[in-house]
Amino acid sequence: MARKTTPLSALEIKSAKPKDKKYKLSDGRGLFLQVNSNGSKLWRLKYRFNGKEKEYAIGTYPDITLSDARKYREKLRNQIANNIDPNEIKKKDKEEIRQIKVKETNSFYKISQNWLTSYECQVSNNYYIKLDKALDNYVYPFIKNQPIEDITRLNIIEIIEDLKNKEIYETANRVFMLIKKIFMYAVTHEYIKHNIVSDIDKKVILGKITQKHYPTFTKDHDIKGLLNSIDEYMGDYTTKMALKMIPYVFVRSFNIRHCEWNEINFNDKEWIIPAHKMKTKTEFILPLPNQVISILTEMKRYSGDSIYVFPSSRTKKRAMSDNTLNSAIRRMGYSKDEFVPHGFRAMFSTIAYEKANDINGHGYTTEVIEALLAHKEPNKVKSAYNRSSYKNAMRGLIEWYANYLDRIKIT
Repeated sequence: MARKTTPLSALEIKSAKPKDKKYKLSDGRGLFLQVNSNGSKLWRLKYRFNGKEKEYAIGTYPDITLSDARKYREKLRNQIANNIDPNEIKKKDKEEIRQIKVKETNSFYKISQNWLTSYECQVSNNYYIKLDKALDNYVYPFIKNQPIEDITRLNIIEIIEDLKNKEIYETANRVFMLIKKIFMYAVTHEYIKHNIVSDIDKKVILGKITQKHYPTFTKDHDIKGLLNSIDEYMGDYTTKMALKMIPYVFVRSFNIRHCEWNEINFNDKEWIIPAHKMKTKTEFILPLPNQVISILTEMKRYSGDSIYVFPSSRTKKRAMSDNTLNSAIRRMGYSKDEFVPHGFRAMFSTIAYEKANDINGHGYTTEVIEALLAHKEPNKVKSAYNRSSYKNAMRGLIEWYANYLDRIKIT
């Protein structure tokens, strides 16, 4: 005959004192209270499942009272009677909770910032900042805190269609590619199993995208008017000098604004732009014509005590702001549809290609033109060859172009 267990009382449980070793107080039907040597009291259920003896941790006393523990016992015994192992249920519940926490931790914001950090070394600082701003302005308002695993194709389409409805198609295209790169990163690092952006037909969402060209001038009389307007500019001196230099070097606005004196080699007449400032993430050595050396010599007397060649009008400790050149061009009377700072690059490119084989042209090849624009050569072997072999040709072309601009001004 089985020994009958006397049920525990609330007083007995409360009065139980710790001993040198842990001991058990049984309530019957597998339920017992484990009293540990440190004084903690834990409810446990002993049971058999598939012929094996097991224990299930119910919880601690007094968080779980005697009455609560007995209710747990009946619930668990009912599961066992229905061939359900309570410990397996607990494991599944813990895994589900873990997965939820993982999802919450792996938000789109976290993954995108991880990607951005890893991508920083591959792009210029200016481009890196633009990517961060694009996420802030166009993507985060929709899916910032959403677990990346729960983001659907419709979520992505909503972001792109919002930009399309605002008629900023090129931005929509770039944001689409940005999101695609982030999801590719997430797949690579096993945050998700599949890149859902690859399943979206961008052409269906955006339609045909017309390539946007920066407004510029390519006719001699228009270029002459622009150069004379710069000479007559009555605004800030530093801004005027930056505007005078940029037609001759046709670099990106970021580079002219952040040009530092330690990058200028007066002896060799070169501007050595470090890799972290270049879109291609490769150091760029730009030969400087005499016209630019004259401008820099004049600027040296004004800003030689600053890090920057063209410092901010407010303080020489900071670079010129990103809107300064744009604003100056507007004050000169040119609208954003007529000319922008980036237009100096387009102006050089167009003139250089058009005048390559003219009677009074320069005679330099496409490779030299592209090298002066610091465009990345996709062929790595050819790229290495270009950097070593086009140095003299690049100088010849940029000097031809500088003289071409000077002739236009006086004709």
